Formats: sequence, structure tokens, C-alpha cells
Amino acid sequence: MRSRFVPAVAMASALLAFAGLGAAVAWRTNGWNLPTSQKLRVATPPLNDGGKKFFAALKEEIATQRIPIQLSLVETADVGASAHALREQKVDAAAIRSDDPAAAEGKTLFVLRNLYVALLVPATASVNSVSKLKGKKIAVLMKGTDLDPMAKVVLTYYGIDEKHTARLGLQELPAALQRKQVSAVMVVGSTGAGPILDVVDVFRKVTRRPPNFVDLSEAKAIAERFAIYDEAEISVGAFGGSPAVPSDKVETISANVLLVSQPSLSNQVAGDLTQLLLATKAKVATTLPEAGQLSAPSTDNDELLPVHPGTLAFLNGTQASMFDDPTNVILLISMLLGLLGSVAAWVRALRKKTKNQEIKRQMRRLPLVLAESKSADGEQLNALEQEIGELSEWLSEKFISDHLSLEDFRNAEARVAHVRAVIQERRANAPGALAEVHPSPALQLEDTGVLYRLPDRQRDQAVIIDNVAPDDASRPGRVPSAAA
Repeated sequence: MRSRFVPAVAMASALLAFAGLGAAVAWRTNGWNLPTSQKLRVATPPLNDGGKKFFAALKEEIATQRIPIQLSLVETADVGASAHALREQKVDAAAIRSDDPAAAEGKTLFVLRNLYVALLVPATASVNSVSKLKGKKIAVLMKGTDLDPMAKVVLTYYGIDEKHTARLGLQELPAALQRKQVSAVMVVGSTGAGPILDVVDVFRKVTRRPPNFVDLSEAKAIAERFAIYDEAEISVGAFGGSPAVPSDKVETISANVLLVSQPSLSNQVAGDLTQLLLATKAKVATTLPEAGQLSAPSTDNDELLPVHPGTLAFLNGTQASMFDDPTNVILLISMLLGLLGSVAAWVRALRKKTKNQEIKRQMRRLPLVLAESKSADGEQLNALEQEIGELSEWLSEKFISDHLSLEDFRNAEARVAHVRAVIQERRANAPGALAEVHPSPALQLEDTGVLYRLPDRQRDQAVIIDNVAPDDASRPGRVPSAAA
């Protein structure tokens, strides 16, 4: 029994150890790959009404598709603060600008919107190039205390020094235009609602006409020098259609607001999130114009900022299933082995408990047999002894077939032997036991007067043996007749 039990325990221990090791390695290398619901913390500046509606629609899409992702927003002061949170690993993903160094440290999941540099002048001004603004005052719309990086690049490229710029907030701009303290306004923003549209509205109120947009004719050269920016165009009517503002397409440069994740985010979660964003965009596009700015990142290999491999796999149609990832396979096998080990241990314990109960049920009869033997007659004693013999045979069969341990077998046999001895003693002391068990022919008493005690008789029982020779008087078993 022991020789079989020890290897079984060793094998079970090895399986459980392998399961634990596999789970630990899989979790350490790529913990996000587990097929369980994942909480994704996303840092973002305060959402406007359109952003709140889109986020609500996104959560609804997650529930509809039953994708195991739990999104939670972490609100920050601005995109700069969101980038800081990502860099400090306080969140799993963040909405940050592509010209922020943090974008290169993470992995791009999605393009949230495009940002453009717009240079606006009054409709009455005869300015159609940046060169004609040389020596004139240009207002730079500020939000906060720092100059926008993209506006700074344009000013630097065209050699516009600080003394020819005026940093103004939106509230200060109407007065500056009214008093003609500035000749143009530079602003960074997206199409649709935002800072550029706000400045267009100021021009409408002050000059009674929408402004003209000045081309950055050297946009291509700027993008080549500052690789983080792209040459871009602002479409006709991007800020209004009656009349169209702008009235013609505008050459400029652009940056993006990206959804960037930690590099450790699993491919499966990244691909699922990309798919969810595209599906949500399609559903709200007709009711939420701002959703038109959302787009998937470029899959070109020469992209400056790294796109998450999971996003690329989804966009290219090569997204692997959970079982295609060796890490996941190891993890699942480990979990399965652990489960099988637990089930085997449970079955083994259950079988042992069942065997113990069976032994207890058989042994529970012994006290009853012992009690019955005290008042049983010859035939009843024979039946009880036969029952004890059958129990002994049953115990032997169980031991030989490894269903009973050596220790349990010895304990049970000792108890059976004790009951058997009691039955035999009871038989020996029962009245008429000799006649019943060992019947013998009648003995004749002769005149020799010599008594012998038979070897199998008790001390106080003797018979007279006839025809004893005189020389037998010296035998050890002789008993004088007077002693009888």
C-alpha cells in the first residue's frame, strides 16, 4: 500500500507545483492576458457634453458585446497632466498629445482628434501669407501660462520674436481686435467646437464678418524639420457653412490627441478596445458630430510613434485568439492541472472516507457479537464464530486488494481475534461443552482403582482407565483414586 501511495502523492505534488509555477510565470510576463474582466483606468481632461455622450455610448457597447473590460475615467486638469499620470504609471492609458514626450514612451491605441495651427486675420486685411505679417503684432491665444508647443514651433520657424507677439486669453481678445492692437491671431485647436471656432466667433462679433485664414505655405518644410508634426489641411467650411469658414482649404501643420497605453497592456485588451472605439464611433456618428474626428492610428511601418501591437493586429485582421498566445496556453494548462489535482485529492479523500465508513460499519458488529456470546448456547456460539470468521476473511481481502492499510488491518484483526477468543472461552466454560464438542463412548470402571487425567480435559475432571498395568503406576499422569 505504501509503495503505491508515495508515488501518487509525489505525482500530485509535482502537478500542483507545475501549475503554480506556470501560473506565476504567465501572470508575471503578461498578466493582462487572463480571460477575466480587466479594469482599465484612463486619464483624460474634463469631458465636454459630446465627450460624456461618447463615453456613455462606449460603456454601453462594452456591455452589449460582453467584452471583459471595465473602463474608469481619471479626470485631470489638461492633457499635460494626463501625460504625467501615464508617465508615473498611475493609470493604464491616457489622452495625451502626440508632441508630448510621454507619447513615445507608451503605445498608441487610437486617435481622438486632430489639432491644427490656425492663423486668422480680419476679412478686410490684405494679408495672404505669413511674410506680410512681419513686424506686426500677432496675438497668440493662451490657455494657461505656457505657450502651446505647436504655436511655438511656427513662430520659431518664421522668426517671429516675442516682442511681436501678445499672449492673450479669450476674454482679452475682443478688446485687442477692437482697438487694432493686434493684426492677426494664432490659435491651436481642432475643427468643430473648440478654441479656433471660439476665435472665429470673436471676429464675427467685432468685425461683423468671419476672418480669413492665412496659409502656412511652408507647412511641408516645417513638418520635415519637426518630425513630430504633420503637413495638413483645414477643409472648406470646417467652422461654418454660411458663408463657408474657411472659404478655401488652408495649408497648415497638425498634431494629434492620442489614446496612449502603458507598454504592458496586453494585445488582447488593446485590440478589443480599438474595436470597441470604432464600433461606438459608427453608432454615434449621426447624432454626435464630434465623433467624426475619431480614427484608428496609421498602420504604416514608418510611423514615428509606436502603435500598440494589439491594435495593429486588429486593424490588419491578424488578431490572435487567446489560445494563440503561448503564455495563455501555459496559464490555462496550469490552471487545468491545478484543478485536476484538487479534484483528484478530493476523490482520494472521498474514497478513503467511504472505505473508513465501510470498515466502521463492519466493525460496529463486534460489540454486538461480544454481547450476544455471553448468553449464547452451543449453536448460537457456532453462528457467531462463523460470522467472526467471515469478517476476518473480508478484512483479508480488503488488505490484499490495497483497500485497507496495514495499520488499519492490524487494528481490526486484533479486535476480531479478541472477540473470537472470548467466544472460544465461552464455549469451553459452557455446561455440557465436552459432550457437545467432543462426544466419546461410555467408559467402564474397573477394579484397578487408577485414575488418569486426559490431556485435553480440565484439571478438576478425571476418568478411570481400566486394565492399567502395575508398572504404569509410576506414570506422570497417574492420579490416586482417593484424590478423585
